[in-house]
Order: sequence, then C-alpha cells, then structure tokens
Amino acid sequence: TLQVPAHVYAEPKGYPVTLTITDEHGCENQITRVVNWRPAPALLIVSPNDTVSCAPATVLFNNLSNPIDNTYEVFWDFGDGNTGTAISPIHTYRQAGLFDVQLSVTSPIGCRIDTVFEALIEILPAPVADFSYAPTHPSNLEPLVHFTDRSIDAVHWDWYLDGQIFSQSQHPSLAFPDTGLHEIMLVITHPEFCLDTLIQVVDVEPQTLLHLPNAFTPNEDAVNELFLPAGILPGITDYRMRIYDRWGRLVFESSEPRQGWNGRYQNTGRPAPAGVYVVLVSYTGPRGEKAERKGLVTLLR
Repeated sequence: TLQVPAHVYAEPKGYPVTLTITDEHGCENQITRVVNWRPAPALLIVSPNDTVSCAPATVLFNNLSNPIDNTYEVFWDFGDGNTGTAISPIHTYRQAGLFDVQLSVTSPIGCRIDTVFEALIEILPAPVADFSYAPTHPSNLEPLVHFTDRSIDAVHWDWYLDGQIFSQSQHPSLAFPDTGLHEIMLVITHPEFCLDTLIQVVDVEPQTLLHLPNAFTPNEDAVNELFLPAGILPGITDYRMRIYDRWGRLVFESSEPRQGWNGRYQNTGRPAPAGVYVVLVSYTGPRGEKAERKGLVTLLR
C-alpha cells in the first residue's frame, strides 16, 4: 500500500506487477507491467572436474554460479588462447602449463560480474612409454628376454604378452614359450593417473642345433651301436645325411633325421671296415634357410 514500495524477489524471472490507484471518490484504475529481475550472480563459483592432469586433458568447468541460465551472456577465457560461451563448458588443453581461467557473466538486464581464477588448471607433460630388451634376437635356444623400462614420468607398469598381462615390475624378464612374432605391450601410469602405451614386436627365432658324434662302435654289445646326429631341429625340411668312405664311395644315405647308420653298407649290407668316414648333413631350416654340416666319424670295431 506504499506509494514507493520495495520488494525482494526470491528468484530471478519476470514478475507481473500490478499497480492499483484509488482517488478520494473511490474510483480505481490499475496497470500491470512485467518486472524482469535478472541480476548478475553475486559470486562466480567454478568447480572443474580436474585441476591437475596430463596433456592432452579434457576439463569440465562446472559453473555453480547463481542466478544464471541461457538468457545470460557467458564468456570464458581458458588461458591457452581459447575461449568459450557455454554455461558449463568442456575444454581440452593440449599443451603443458599453468593456466589462469577468466569468467564473465552479464545478465539480461546488463548487470555484469567477472573473475579471474589464477593458476586454476595445471597441465603436466604427458608420460612417455618406452622400453628396450635383450637379447635383441631371442630364439628357442635363448628364450629368456630381459626388458628395461625407459619410460618418462611413470609410477606403474603393466606388461602384456600377446594381450595377456605377465608382469607389473618395472624391469621384468620373460621366457618366451614359443617361437615366432610376439606382441609386447607396455602400459604406464603417470602419478596423475594418465596413461601411455608402447607396443613392440619381438621375433623369437626358431634356430637349429646339430651335433655330429665323432665315433661309434657297432660291435653288437648294445653300447654306442648307432651313428646318429643329435640336436634341436624344430621345423626342418629336406633333411639329408650322406656318409662316404675314404675313397669317396657312398656307404649310407638317409632323409629321416631319426635314422642312424649301423655300420653296414646302406644299413643292410656287409659290415663296413673300421676307419674314418666323412659325414655330410644338409637341411632347410624352419624359415627357409639352408644349412649344411660336415664332419668325420670314426668307426671302431
């Protein structure tokens, strides 16, 4: 009923206000107008979902200021040369650094407030996964490999062999169960829980090893009766063993690695005389490489 009243509105919006006047004769008149009460927030409040992270880091700036809605003009300066106009924007920092963030809000009726949040966001250099290993050419004869972590800014290590984790040590060792190409993946974790990954392919070579005995005694005493090369021969093909006497005559030949010479001509004829014989063994390795071994064997009777 005051001529110049004051009223505090609880929330910002448009309020219809009606003024009714009455003269001394009791006559009335009234008018209604909409009062838009949309002030600027008294205080700007921002709550990022993360304030310390690694590049590239995506940050949600949760704007808790009140009042504010889509009718307000909002401007963000993220401190890295980029800006935004959303109420609660999402921004990706791609470079390391310490960044001030500025926020200004202008209400629909022109009220304005701005704030600079100094050093609000710290972006650290991203971790870098790296490792070396030795020997650099492992094989079925030397399957144990030692891995050396050379990562930058790592506090946790997950090592995977062909997709299966095998260690969480910083510098693990692994005996490869089989030859061939194997994928080694290292996933490192930064103190701020950022991740980086490196994959290297390790070739475990299938190597062969062949030993030629230098003597045997086929005298039917059940001891050392057979001349048979021994060794590790995974995946070989085209195996051929030939044995010649001192005059160059072929006395035995075989294409079966498990078949040895019993001291007779072609294993069925008459006994060969005691003496020194020339042995030639050739085969194709598991990856197509040609191999040949030469030696001498003494037949004792």
